[in-house]
Amino acid sequence: MEEGVQGENVVGEIRYPLSAGKSTYFAYNRAMVSSRNKGASFERSVVRSLNDFFCENGIDVQCKRNLDQYQANNLCDIEIPGWALECKAYKSGWWYAEPWWEQVKEACGDRIPALIWKFNNKPVRVTLPIHAINHGFPKDNDKVVVVTFDQWLDILLNNKYFESEAA
Repeated sequence: MEEGVQGENVVGEIRYPLSAGKSTYFAYNRAMVSSRNKGASFERSVVRSLNDFFCENGIDVQCKRNLDQYQANNLCDIEIPGWALECKAYKSGWWYAEPWWEQVKEACGDRIPALIWKFNNKPVRVTLPIHAINHGFPKDNDKVVVVTFDQWLDILLNNKYFESEAA
């Protein structure tokens, strides 16, 4: 855990690395207490990171939080073309919970489900079906892999999920 990024003085926030060896960070406000606020803050951080990634790679996609998720069941937190994303941020733990994966699978429809999760002081992880990485595998959302957030971004880029949107 580091405060600030590259000498930047950040007041009221702690920045957590996405994964070891990368300089991309998620910021959390220290004053947040409620789990709903913590989850919303994490979703906003994911949206910012995704939009930065799309911009840096010339991909004409902009995502935002799905606020309808609070009024209806079976809706994902964030949608990007071809993907349904569910975000979870918890104080303690080591591994994602199976009900989180079931939730995003129910919300994904024909899209690829991805669960983006983290625990305090630990890197952000992404759970996704193995067929999203290797198209030789049968389409089965119950066979999953867990990767870092940065590895998932590489998967998005290298598997050309947004080839038709690229500028």
